[in-house]
Amino acid sequence: MKHTFAPTYKQEDGPVYLDCNATAPVEPRVQEAVVQWMADGLGNAGSRTHEFGLRAKRAVQLAREQVAAVVGATGDEVVFTSGATESNNIALLGLAAFGEESNRRHIISTTIEHKAVLEPLEVLEAKGFTLTLVPPDSAGRIAPEAIADALRPETLLVSVMHANNETGARQPLLEIAELLKDSDAYFHVDAAQGYGKDLEPLRSERIDLISVSGHKIYGPLGVGALVARRRG
Repeated sequence: MKHTFAPTYKQEDGPVYLDCNATAPVEPRVQEAVVQWMADGLGNAGSRTHEFGLRAKRAVQLAREQVAAVVGATGDEVVFTSGATESNNIALLGLAAFGEESNRRHIISTTIEHKAVLEPLEVLEAKGFTLTLVPPDSAGRIAPEAIADALRPETLLVSVMHANNETGARQPLLEIAELLKDSDAYFHVDAAQGYGKDLEPLRSERIDLISVSGHKIYGPLGVGALVARRRG
């Protein structure tokens, strides 16, 4: 059966919903899968001494592998979260302890990031980290050279969004990744607006951390992931 799904939503005698970049309606096949597991998916994935738990574990592992495959990662590099906000917080704040231990307290990001990135960065700044926020050009694009010019020996992290939630401008992630190849700084991408839409940049192995949100791509609210690539 061929599935079709229009990314709009209209209530009877009501307005047409066109704000899918903020949150999208749940795709019917996703609804079906969620309802099926709520009805028949009894079992704790951590309970590995009986079939119910093992079945749940297999389902979770399959889901990890499906999320990972989209960006060329592996299932054990996926951490499920409640959404991109939690993923961003884990990625940014989670590196803080390493930055403190290694005396690398400089972070590069942009002025156009979502507040789910900017607010954790403000927390780190209050803890003594130094922030460099790069502004966009007139087209809403971050110049890769501006990121490269901001690098320091003590730079811990570079965080650049995939696509802007207000303007739709996509950032040159592959070009930035190329300029970071000789740097040890971690590269984080908030891909809430790009995952499932513009995939090739996210497959770069130079991107260490990718934040994902389910409800932007026709999944339920409260579901997200952080892809954390292992460095070779």
